[in-house]
Amino acid sequence: MEEIAVLQREIKFLIAKLGWSQNRLARELYTALNNWDDEDEIQSFQERLKKELQRKTTKTEKLKKYILIIIRHPEAQKIDVIANQYVGAGYISHSLEDGMAKISESLDRSLASETFNKAWKTDA
Repeated sequence: MEEIAVLQREIKFLIAKLGWSQNRLARELYTALNNWDDEDEIQSFQERLKKELQRKTTKTEKLKKYILIIIRHPEAQKIDVIANQYVGAGYISHSLEDGMAKISESLDRSLASETFNKAWKTDA
């Protein structure tokens, strides 16, 4: 559950840096995830997103997907965000690869939390 809270804070941090509202985020996400724009569906998605950014039960996969969409957005280039992703080459054992992936995820969470906390203190 702690990971969910960290991801939710990271999303809020990113949209604050971009100057987006949650409604703007919802529009960007909806457009990226769907092949059509339906105003009623966008309104519905805005309400769902607000709840997803507060609930402790939101799936981490969904939040991570949202973060990827945000940082791949052309406007995100101005806030200098980089997404790290490990791509295995098959040179090390699967157990070592899994262990390194866990360490990397832990570092990512720690750095995201630290960055968020520093930015939050400077913005206050």
